[in-house]
Amino acid sequence: MKKLSFIFAMVFAASFAMAQNTATVTELGNNNAGYVNQLGATNTATIDQIGNLNNASTSDVYASSLFGKLTDTKGVTQVGDHNTGTITQHNPYVGTTMAGPIAGLNQTGDWNTAIISQTHNTAWDQEYAWAKQSGDGNMSTQNQDYTYAFQSHIWQQGRSLANPGDALTTVGNIARTDQEGGYGQNASIWQDGVRNNAYSFQGNAAFGYTQSNLAETTQKGNDNKSTQYQYGSSNTAKTIQLTNSNTSNLIQNGNQNEMVITQKIGNLNVVNLTQSDEADGYVNQFGDNNVLKGLDADIIATSLNGSTLHLDQTGSGNTLSLQQTNGATAIVTQNGITNTSVVIQN
Repeated sequence: MKKLSFIFAMVFAASFAMAQNTATVTELGNNNAGYVNQLGATNTATIDQIGNLNNASTSDVYASSLFGKLTDTKGVTQVGDHNTGTITQHNPYVGTTMAGPIAGLNQTGDWNTAIISQTHNTAWDQEYAWAKQSGDGNMSTQNQDYTYAFQSHIWQQGRSLANPGDALTTVGNIARTDQEGGYGQNASIWQDGVRNNAYSFQGNAAFGYTQSNLAETTQKGNDNKSTQYQYGSSNTAKTIQLTNSNTSNLIQNGNQNEMVITQKIGNLNVVNLTQSDEADGYVNQFGDNNVLKGLDADIIATSLNGSTLHLDQTGSGNTLSLQQTNGATAIVTQNGITNTSVVIQN
């Protein structure tokens, strides 16, 4: 029998004001559904589900790959500033299940926090999590733990321009997906605005190497940063960044991984890259004064142990610094003037 817990908390600004509302839904058992809807500032919503086949979302539409948008109805919906929404789902059962937990969050406003955590004990449970945030200074974090077919999606939209006359005050959004262990994981982050940060982590050395995972990040705007870490084999990382002064960091540890990074319609973009063990990489930079280099202060990117890197830089003043070892291959194309290419192979 499906049980439904519904809490509706609203703040009416027209006639009176209420703040710091707290809604808590706790459900034990199987096939539960919890929903919270809040309007106002500094509210807190928490859904805690322990059991099998639990659902904390009223949506049946998942984010699509790259540029995917999410539906508006979530397990937790909050409108206002400085709100916090948390969904925690844990399945303690061991054995084969047909479907895993589902969670969704929707927040509209500034300085909101969305947290989704999903864990289970069976190797075949599938987990689905997605969050949608509209506003500035928001943070979305998703943690998924165990082995098979996680789906993690974050959609954030903020200002397309910095504050006029005082650009440093504009604060972007932060999105982080963390998927531990397993294979067949999918994480996608879509951000529109300035000074956003996206972090995707797949696999963990403590769990052993993982395989066949996909991490995708799309960022539209200036001064955005994407960081992707993948541990394991046959993983794929994709990044698209549009306009100026964006940075893409990519680390792949393992065998036969693939990455595609595209930075276009902009200048002063940077790709920081390290790959190993027969990895296959494609980097496309369209604009002026773009750079391919190593991580942090390392000026040289690494593509090691039989890896192949395809680089296409179109524009002026672009720079490539690359080191390869053990039969690695570099295919470099630079179209424009005053470009620099340094490839070291040994």
